[in-house]
Amino acid sequence: MLSRFATGSPQRNLLGRTISHWTRLCRSAGATRLCVDGSFVTAKDAPNDADAVVLLGPDFANRIAHVNVDAILLAEILYSRPKEHLFAAEDRRDWDDWIDFFSRTIDPTVRKGLVEVTL
Repeated sequence: MLSRFATGSPQRNLLGRTISHWTRLCRSAGATRLCVDGSFVTAKDAPNDADAVVLLGPDFANRIAHVNVDAILLAEILYSRPKEHLFAAEDRRDWDDWIDFFSRTIDPTVRKGLVEVTL
């Protein structure tokens, strides 16, 4: 995915590094799915942002309790969200709600595509 979307402009490169960091943290923290949205996954030369939702694994809280550093870092991003647009889905229903939200457009009869990153 990064070879397709993270090249062509400094902004794309920066957002690509952010998503790469999120992906690494998600894998290490036991997340099961990651979906990326936002202008990053369009053809815009200078995308504004990348939005993403991560489906946390069932043992996410346990990984934090056992001091998995990447799980702790991921939790800090998810729950403090100072500038990052990464959101948490704690179960399948939550995931489906986020995917429904991310796929909406101004026109309620039109849906947009999303990019799911393989974890």
